[in-house]
Amino acid sequence: MSKVIPNEQTWIGFSTTQPAVLDKPTSVELTAADDMTCFVVSINASAQGNTVPTPVLCSLFETSVPGTSQATFTADFYRDDDDDAAWDALKRGIEGVFYISRFGGSGPNKQPASGEKLEVWPVIITSRAAGALSSNTAQTFSVTAAVNVEPAEDATVT
Repeated sequence: MSKVIPNEQTWIGFSTTQPAVLDKPTSVELTAADDMTCFVVSINASAQGNTVPTPVLCSLFETSVPGTSQATFTADFYRDDDDDAAWDALKRGIEGVFYISRFGGSGPNKQPASGEKLEVWPVIITSRAAGALSSNTAQTFSVTAAVNVEPAEDATVT
């Protein structure tokens, strides 16, 4: 087993158009997305579930059943004085979808191709905050988003 860092392995796209089928985006839909990979400092897209206790008086063992789940999405991006595409695209209130290919794909710039896996995160941007200005530091901004539809964490490109 090999360990891998995301640098030069990952592809991240953003589109304001949801794919027709969430867990089966097409190559055409991915190509239409804005490639955000080179703007990303970090991204945290995660889903968590919880359990509901179901104790009974006839046992000392407390069982549980699956409860609800939720997802969160935050990311940090670089600003760019030539092409501020990430800042321009990720305004508060914008609804869209992030495509995340953690191990990249075989398409151009590591974009996933037909049959390859990726994550699809439907979001509504709730906050876009510019980073502090300080000497000798690249300008960045942070995005927080509501995940308004259950993400497809194991989608396949068709």
